[in-house]
Amino acid sequence: MPIKNAIHSQQVYDPTDESIMAEQELCMERLYDYNHTRPSEHAKRAQLLKEMLAECGAGCWIEPPFHANWGGKHKHLGDFLLR
Repeated sequence: MPIKNAIHSQQVYDPTDESIMAEQELCMERLYDYNHTRPSEHAKRAQLLKEMLAECGAGCWIEPPFHANWGGKHKHLGDFLLR
């Protein structure tokens, strides 16, 4: 069974599998980039949120630092969210 299928079907899997680790590292790299943007970099923050999150509504704003497992990859955020 492919590792992704095992995860989503709540089967036992190896969390240190290389493909899982590589994907999570990429997510955490984006999260790091987001958390280290300058306060004036509004467009960069908006773009990174769109890349990081599963869904990011219009006017969604998250004040750094943002902490999320998998860099927010599985988060669905609606319109005009302020966090």
